[in-house]
Amino acid sequence: MIKKRLNKKEIANIKKLVKSGSSLNKISKLTNKSKTTVYYYFRKFKGRTISPIKINTKNKEFVGEFIGLFAGDGCMYKTKDYNYRTYLHFNKTEKKFVEDLIGKVLVKLFEKEPMIFKPGNRLNLCYCSKGIHQFISEYLVWDQNYRKTYSVRLKEGKYGKQFIIGFIRGSLDSDGYFSKNKISFATVSPGLKKNIIEFLDILSITHTVRLYKEKRKNRKGIYHITVWKKDHNKFINLIKPRNKWD
Repeated sequence: MIKKRLNKKEIANIKKLVKSGSSLNKISKLTNKSKTTVYYYFRKFKGRTISPIKINTKNKEFVGEFIGLFAGDGCMYKTKDYNYRTYLHFNKTEKKFVEDLIGKVLVKLFEKEPMIFKPGNRLNLCYCSKGIHQFISEYLVWDQNYRKTYSVRLKEGKYGKQFIIGFIRGSLDSDGYFSKNKISFATVSPGLKKNIIEFLDILSITHTVRLYKEKRKNRKGIYHITVWKKDHNKFINLIKPRNKWD
């Protein structure tokens, strides 16, 4: 992401507001600049304002849920000034789900609420933490030369039942579809597809896998994993999805 450059007058105004004790939110509103743009200067003039994230790894279900969500809807990167950012991306129509996710999972996992950005029709959650980068890297791997979506997958290892339940929930809530009549996952990553079907097998949930081959050039085929109707109640009672589409 490229930081938007401000002119000298705008920077001086932000510096004045920071020195006066104005909050990041207030400065963003007063200057009509996004919090992402203002934050760089806010931190520069005030110093580090974000305390290190403490990760509570005791609840393996929440760990699995976050990793599943990130695999489907997340990204992370390091800025030029060594600011480690981790994002989860959602649509504004998912507002209730996101509020539930923050209160019931993210705050308990990281002991802190994420920053929230609302560009266009998006609802993006952001944590600034090197520790979260390292935490994610303990579980997931992907080809750094291409989009994460194409190759993301869990690292080889043994995962307990609670982690598996959380991971399936996170995967469904990010890149899946859950309604009264259908429960399905969608991914272009062969590795993530393999993780999901292996975990469904472990939980004894019957499913089918279908590959939709894209006819358009430079497009990846999409794997659709659908839970059989007869196992819907079993799946719902065990996984307890949060993000329902209708």
